[in-house]
Amino acid sequence: MKLSFTLRPCALLLALLMPVAGWAEQPWETVVRDRERLVEIDRSSVIQSEGGTKVAWGRIVLTPERAAVEGYAWVKALNRYDCYNRSFYTVKRVYMDERNVVIREDGRGDETPMLAARNSVDERMWQEVCKPPSVGELKKVAAEVAAIAKTADADAKATPMVPLSRSAAAGVDAPNRERDRLSHKLNGKGRKASAPVATPAPMQKPVEKPVILAKAPVEREKMPVEHEKPAAPATASRPSPISAHDAALAARLLADFSRPDWSYEGETGPDRWGRMRPEWALCAEGKRQSPIDLRNGVAVDLDPPRFDYRETRFRIADTGRTLRVYVGPGMSVELRGERYELEFFEFYRPSAERVGGQASDMVVHLHHRASDGKTAIVGVLLEAGGAAHPLVQTLWNNMPLERRSDYAPPGATIDVASLLPASSGHYLFMGSDVTPPCTEGVLWAVMKEPQRISAEQLQVFMRLYPRNGRPIQPANGRLVLESR
Repeated sequence: MKLSFTLRPCALLLALLMPVAGWAEQPWETVVRDRERLVEIDRSSVIQSEGGTKVAWGRIVLTPERAAVEGYAWVKALNRYDCYNRSFYTVKRVYMDERNVVIREDGRGDETPMLAARNSVDERMWQEVCKPPSVGELKKVAAEVAAIAKTADADAKATPMVPLSRSAAAGVDAPNRERDRLSHKLNGKGRKASAPVATPAPMQKPVEKPVILAKAPVEREKMPVEHEKPAAPATASRPSPISAHDAALAARLLADFSRPDWSYEGETGPDRWGRMRPEWALCAEGKRQSPIDLRNGVAVDLDPPRFDYRETRFRIADTGRTLRVYVGPGMSVELRGERYELEFFEFYRPSAERVGGQASDMVVHLHHRASDGKTAIVGVLLEAGGAAHPLVQTLWNNMPLERRSDYAPPGATIDVASLLPASSGHYLFMGSDVTPPCTEGVLWAVMKEPQRISAEQLQVFMRLYPRNGRPIQPANGRLVLESR
């Protein structure tokens, strides 16, 4: 494993200083274990950085036999993980002997992100660091923020008023200084709040002083309101269509809506993806890319996919490029003896895949993930010309009203099993994601029999989204099995 994590200076300094208090006391948790090593993570060291990245300490503890060969008992590494693009790089490594004495340290070197290979220890570490917070963790953070805001508000109310004996100039400046002090308390930045300056009352008319004093609390109430918004995550705890998945959905939607700009044409089109970011190099250099033309497959007796789909509530998101539908937990498909849980599905026009060179009007890709992080995608071809498909119509009826937004209709459900054709015949092959970063190692099962949608349903999608399918990629001699 190459425990291989650019931070703002303060965040990096914090991460580097955290272990100084005593490494032996750190709460290490096991991620992977084999005959020669133990891979662990210190969850208390995980720090959120900018741009969807996190840093964390991990370590590899070797067996005595392996340590004798390597020359160290264990190595600890601070990595920076890109949670959007499944990549990472190492900030620092520390090599220790069996007495916990430092043998050597490696400082910051090459900061070029590396992709976490599928089914590798690096990918397991990436998953542990980048997994979204639980609903309970979100509630805890929201409660802490609310408590801080409440304490700050109490401090503000205890602030003494401006004495009546102050001069006219003091009558003008004191409320402003008061607002600045409160602003500094609440947001920690000392930023001046924009508020109208109160007109000073002449000294010979002290009876007007209460007017000035009455204004200060009003301005104080206006100023900090915007800083209390961090307490909003508490609303995530309210019941929703998929309450158990709220935290995970929030992280996925943030990733969907925050991805760097890429498209299906022009300067950011598919032929440029591999050069837009180092982590996307596979889009240009990979040998197992998708989609492909499904022809000349080897006809065999394939075990049918075992689908466990059912009725579920849902959340539909407009990613800016297609419609993506998140579903409830517990649904899955079994392919070649391994279970993959359904996470979401999305639509493309025309179909990304070709069968004998021919494309279908649309395709729906159902994305699944196994417990070890491996991905499987089931493709169902869609042909226009039949009656309206009930599931598709329900989705169209509940589309978000704005680009890069999402909507969970209260009470509405869909039967995901209705997307599946009657025949279990399918093509089976290894490929990749069809969008950046084009990660390979994806198991594909494309159903042979298309499903029918109406011409009107196709027209709706055509009106909202241009062609959003990646061009066909070279097969590079890969094996395609098909049911006979």
